[in-house]
Amino acid sequence: MDKYSRVTIREFMSPSNIGHIDDPSGTGHITDNADAVELTLFISVDAGRITDAKYRIAGCTALIATLSVLSKELPGKTIDEALALDMPYLSGLLEGLPESKWRCAGYAVQALHLAIEDYQAKTS
Repeated sequence: MDKYSRVTIREFMSPSNIGHIDDPSGTGHITDNADAVELTLFISVDAGRITDAKYRIAGCTALIATLSVLSKELPGKTIDEALALDMPYLSGLLEGLPESKWRCAGYAVQALHLAIEDYQAKTS
């Protein structure tokens, strides 16, 4: 059985930034029936920096906790800084997410990339 850190449990039990953004700059949506995942990540961008991030989620403990820390980490980041965020970094913020959970938690990073792609498509 995988053991979660206290930080992971805290982020899962009281996740930050759940919700949506009216008129988001970018949206990333992922559905994976095999992993029972449905998530949408919304970002707002102003002057090249992410100003807000919110999400709607149906998923596992690891994914909810990862999205929670990701949504707190994004405001203030440039697009390039946001694109550099990866699972090893996010796992560190959670004080060690079991590697067996990285596949599911990785949907957070994928949704971020999709939201940034959507933002870039709207602004180019």
